[in-house]
Amino acid sequence: MTTIVRGAVLAHLRLATRAAHDRLEGGTGLTDESLDLAAYRNQLQRFHGFWRGWQPLVAARLQDDAFLAPRRRLHLLADDLAALGLSQAAIDALPICPMPALADAAAAIGSLYVMEGSTLGGRVILGHLERRFGLTGLGCSYFTGYGSATGAMWRSFLARLDLCPMAQAHRIAAGATATFDQVGWWLRRE
Repeated sequence: MTTIVRGAVLAHLRLATRAAHDRLEGGTGLTDESLDLAAYRNQLQRFHGFWRGWQPLVAARLQDDAFLAPRRRLHLLADDLAALGLSQAAIDALPICPMPALADAAAAIGSLYVMEGSTLGGRVILGHLERRFGLTGLGCSYFTGYGSATGAMWRSFLARLDLCPMAQAHRIAAGATATFDQVGWWLRRE
């Protein structure tokens, strides 16, 4: 019999990924006062390259379109890049990030934890972009997360995470750590 303890996997995940989360959080440059529009556009291009490979990979591992469909955000990045002057051909030609190894659904849930959590941090970035560049709507829609539904979507993800047995916690954490590390590498690479 599998025992599910509400919040136990989340507690394990937060502890196991703290260092990887901290490395990523400090390395994007998106809240730096020196951020210019070219650097911002470059980071959006990199996020696009990550999502372009990540979104179908996680969909294949989880096999739950009803849960994932409202969480797709690649189109937001494409819209923002277009608003910042990139043509569709230029967007289509952007490099795709090599994906972290996500061997199964447990690892994919861990990876989704990272990307869903980024919607919460994105609200902080959004405020900075609004102040720094006067961007609202297109140009920064990726960082609006799910707008007023961001909190509800996060709680919905946590409810899904609560369905995972503790026996999967290490695989979930491994998927999350691999995702934090891969996103960090991709955003900082030369």
